[in-house]
Amino acid sequence: MLSFLTNALDLRRIEHHLIHSAVARRAARTDANSSFWIITDHDPVELHEYLNELGFIVHTFIVSPREFRVFCGKFC
Repeated sequence: MLSFLTNALDLRRIEHHLIHSAVARRAARTDANSSFWIITDHDPVELHEYLNELGFIVHTFIVSPREFRVFCGKFC
């Protein structure tokens, strides 16, 4: 895995009913002027909306039809 993704939250390995709480925990641990990555296997449109509401800048990179990498930055 690329070095900038070593601290990524891989949602593909988390049970579906636990995904929201896992993202919420990671977002809460992210300080101002910090970022993290999310890896998922479906279009992360709901993640965009949720993280934008929390003040994150969110960009999605489509790696393949089954892999999306989402940059989540919290900048003040």
